Amino acid sequence: MARFRSILAFVLVIVTTLLVSCGNATPTAKGPLYTDAQLEQIQRYSEEVQTLRDRMLEIPPLVQQQQWNDVESFIHGPLGELRVRMSRLARSLTPKVQKDALAAAKEVFEHLNAIDEAAQERDSVKALRNYNQALQDFESFFQFLPS
Repeated sequence: MARFRSILAFVLVIVTTLLVSCGNATPTAKGPLYTDAQLEQIQRYSEEVQTLRDRMLEIPPLVQQQQWNDVESFIHGPLGELRVRMSRLARSLTPKVQKDALAAAKEVFEHLNAIDEAAQERDSVKALRNYNQALQDFESFFQFLPS
């Protein structure tokens, strides 16, 4: 019986040693989140969105000069594709950040709609307030993009 216990103890030591040495406590390195082609596509889409965001700088002078028809035309004209391009860009991101990026894009659209409403109401305070909030939401949106 004493011999059986010592053999059993020896087997348990070997099994424990094997389990500890085969177990990996450090996390394994994950591959890149995006392929080179995806990064190139995201870069191209983000440049398009950034160009439209830069064009938004044309809104405050139009509001200050109370050129309401030009404000409406600008929102529906050059900025009309902004929704499509931001949504396309957000959908090209990983699912983990995609939902948040789409939510930030939606906020930008809501502020643009509010600027359009302000132009119809001839309310420069509301237009400029929503313009500033749209810019803040743009910054939030761009934080979800890979660098």
